[in-house]
Amino acid sequence: MNSEFDTFFASLPEHAAGRDLSGVRATYVFSLEGGNAWTVRIEEGKVSVSPGSGESADCTISASEETYSKMMKGEISALSAYLSGKLRLRGDLGVAMQLQKLL
Repeated sequence: MNSEFDTFFASLPEHAAGRDLSGVRATYVFSLEGGNAWTVRIEEGKVSVSPGSGESADCTISASEETYSKMMKGEISALSAYLSGKLRLRGDLGVAMQLQKLL
């Protein structure tokens, strides 16, 4: 596993602590091309992260390592990546839009 991504996903619950996640109840799978994935679950204002994509997701977000890395560094927005075809969504687009509250 890539430590940059492991660190990012491990820090999400702490990052979310000060965010207003009211009304968000969803499971997301973030999938890297090549097989690595993380499941992020938001429920009752709390965020949990687990490695892999074992559970059913409301929304799956797929991209290359390079694209995810650029998004994490703020070099490209998720919207720009999506519109250029570098980021793919499967599932509920409305649920994907709720990620703005977390990120």
